Parts: sequence; C-alpha cells; structure tokens
Amino acid sequence: MTPHPIHWHIAGAGLLGSLLAWRLARQGMPVSVYEQASAESPQAAAWTAAGMVAPWSEAPLCHSQVFQQGLQSLALWPALLEELAQDTGIRVAYGQSGSVLVAHPADKGELLQFGRSLRQHGGWPGGRTDSVQPLQVGELQALEPALNPQLLAGFWLPQEAHIDNRALLVVLQQAAQQAGAVFHFNHPVATLPVGQARPQDIWLDCRGTGARSDMPALRAVRGEVLWLDSAEVNLSRPVRLLHPRYHLYLVPKGQVDGRYRYVLGATEIDSDDRSPVSVRSALELLSAAYSLCPALAEARILSFEVNCRPALPDHQPCIVPLAGQGLRINGLFRHGYLLAPAVLQQLQTEFDLPLQVPVSEAAPRCRTEASPCV
Repeated sequence: MTPHPIHWHIAGAGLLGSLLAWRLARQGMPVSVYEQASAESPQAAAWTAAGMVAPWSEAPLCHSQVFQQGLQSLALWPALLEELAQDTGIRVAYGQSGSVLVAHPADKGELLQFGRSLRQHGGWPGGRTDSVQPLQVGELQALEPALNPQLLAGFWLPQEAHIDNRALLVVLQQAAQQAGAVFHFNHPVATLPVGQARPQDIWLDCRGTGARSDMPALRAVRGEVLWLDSAEVNLSRPVRLLHPRYHLYLVPKGQVDGRYRYVLGATEIDSDDRSPVSVRSALELLSAAYSLCPALAEARILSFEVNCRPALPDHQPCIVPLAGQGLRINGLFRHGYLLAPAVLQQLQTEFDLPLQVPVSEAAPRCRTEASPCV
C-alpha cells in the first residue's frame, strides 16, 4: 500500500508562513495555508513593518544570536529574491545602499553608546570597516543631502539592506499559489489540531500573536508607523535617529507618480491594543520626521498604521516541536525580515523540511527547547 504524501498545513500567511508555503509548494508538496485576514486586507505584522535587513543597526538592541542570524539572512535574501523573480517574473525591490545612523547634537552620547555596544557585540572592531563606517558631517551630507545639516553624523552601515515588504508578501503568495499551494483566507486557526490530525498532516504554526492561547509566554508589542509622500525629499537609504527614549527610522519606499514615499516608525509599547495611533505617538513621529528632514514639513500624510509584534520574554525567536505533527515558529518580534531566511535554513537543516534553501556550515540557530518559549 502506497503511503499518503505529507500534506503541509500552515497557520498564518505573514512573512514566515508565506515563505514556507512558497518553498514547500516549489518542491511539489501539497500545501494549505490558513489566514484569519482577507486577501484584500492583510493583518500580518510583516505588512506594517518597514522591511529592514539591518543587523548592525539592531546589534546594540538585540541578543548576539539575533545579530548572527541577521548576518545569515543578509547573505540569503538576494538568492531567495532571485528565485522568486524566476518563478514569477517579478523583481521585488531590494535596496542595498546600506543605512545611516544619526543623532541630534544634544544626544551625542547615544552615538557613542551605539559604537560601544556594537564593539561589545562583536559587530565592529572600531575604525572603518566594510560593514561599519563612522561619518563626519560632510560625509553624511554627501550620502544624503536632504538630511538636516544640523544633525550629528554617526555611522554608515554600507552592507545593510531594505526590502519592499508589501510587494514581497503579495509576490510570495502569488508564487506559492502558482506552485499549487491553496490559501484559505478569512479562516482563523484558534488552536492547532495536534494529536487529532491524520499521520500525513504536518502543521507549521506561524500565527504570530495569534498563537498566544498556545504560548502563554508570548506577548504582543504594539508598533505605530506613519506613511509619508514627498515631492522633494529623496533619500537613498534608511535613516535611523538615535534618541534616549526611542529609536526611530525613516525608510524609502520608492516612487509613485513622481513622488517619494517613506515609512516612519516605530513606537514600541507592551500592549495588544490595535486601536488607532495616539496623539502622543503621532506628535513624536511627526516631530522626528521634521527634525530629520525639515523639507518633510510639506510632505503629505498618507496614513497612520498600527500592528502588534509577537515577542517572547528574551526577544529571541524559538522553534517548538509539536508531538511529531509539526512545529511552532514564533517570537520574531521586530526582526521578521532580519531573521526569516535564517529560520528557513534551520528548519531545513535541523528539521528536514524540504525547502531547498542555500546552507551555510556555521549557520546560527533559533532555540528549539520548549520551556523558555511557552
């Protein structure tokens, strides 16, 4: 009797769920994806995110393991996007001009602390390197003439990248469907049928904050962002503003009808509240935008948006086996685009998922023990 082929069931059509659906379907596997939102109104945190792949920028703010996984993802994204373009004929924009970090004169200490933290994490030995370059004011203006000349030049991180995240999610789902994956929208998964599924059914839980009923340690972290449209401010790369209370970024998102679009974010509030942006957050975001580029005073506000990131207590992701019937992958927090390719690689090498992702011998790993994750 011929055994039934494995049928992959993916709960959640955010970044990780969509990547897994595409990679599995690409290998000819039966794949079903269940997503609580509609196809027309995405609700994943990955949709609201800025799409930065910035391990050095994040190093002082995250665990060293996240930094190492980020380096791995930075190496993997170009190959994944090339294969996606081969499958669909669509090239998702992937900016590789690095990013810059700046501060106001009163916050010079933030730049000094950033440099110290980066050295402590092993991300920078000091001086000018291929990945970290301290800047003087004149050098900053040469890189980004639109920035406020009164800003303190900080660092150029030339190897960092940013991705058109919304285009990516659309194209990933398109590629997965073309390869045979079936998406069930408006189909929430309250809990996975572990122990009740057929032997050939394997579940991959990628629900993010939707998995809190199954992961008591998981919490939601509210993030608020602002979309801007400007006729005159043209930035080539993401800009991060270091500040004692918050770390804000301004990320270019291409042109529409000859005008430049940006996403500015993001607040970080321990809450599962998805109500509209508060007045306080709006004022802080708008003030930051104006202080970075005074010409943004004439920009147009396209939208304020809110979502919640899935976070575990130590802000590291984890992979939890589900009694031989699947895996739960969660806790990517604010690092979805920074970590997703590295997570795919680990799922392939450690859990034998047929993903055909390029492999590095020294690939860092997410935790796989259940206790600190749940």
